[in-house]
Amino acid sequence: MADGPMWKIENFNQIGVAVKDAEAAAKYVDEKFGIKCLVLTMPSAKAFLRGKEVDFVTKIAIARVGSIDLEMMEIVEGDHIVKEFLGKHGPGLHHLGIYVDDLNAAVKQWEEKGGKLVQRTAHSDGIGTAYLDAESELGTVYVELIKLA
Repeated sequence: MADGPMWKIENFNQIGVAVKDAEAAAKYVDEKFGIKCLVLTMPSAKAFLRGKEVDFVTKIAIARVGSIDLEMMEIVEGDHIVKEFLGKHGPGLHHLGIYVDDLNAAVKQWEEKGGKLVQRTAHSDGIGTAYLDAESELGTVYVELIKLA
C-alpha cells in the first residue's frame, strides 16, 4: 500500500474465544492446562452491531497466559457479535485483541483509511471495544480494538 497499513499492529494483547458456557470453559482450561480464570458477569451494555443498536450481557472467563490475556466469552442475553458467531460457527477462536489508549482515535484512524466496523460498544467516553470488519479477508477471526477503563 502506498500510504501504509490501515492499522499498524505492534502485538496482540488478547485471544478471544466464543463459548456457550464461560464457567464450563474456565473449568476445562483449569483442569486440562492449569490456567486459572476469573469468571465475571459484565453489566448490561449497548453496542452498534452492523449499524443496529443492541443490548447485551456477557459472562467472561479471563486469564493471563504469558503476555496474552485469554478471554472466553458467553452471551447471557441480547445480541452481540459473539452470539452471531456462535450461531454461524459454534464455539471457537473469535478475535485477536489489541489494547489501545484511545478507542475513539483508533476507530477514527481505521475509518479514515476506509475501514469499517462490525460492532462497537456504545460508550461515549472512549472506553469499550470495536470489532474491525475483516470478515471477507480473515473469515471467522475478528480483530478487536479494546480500551479498558
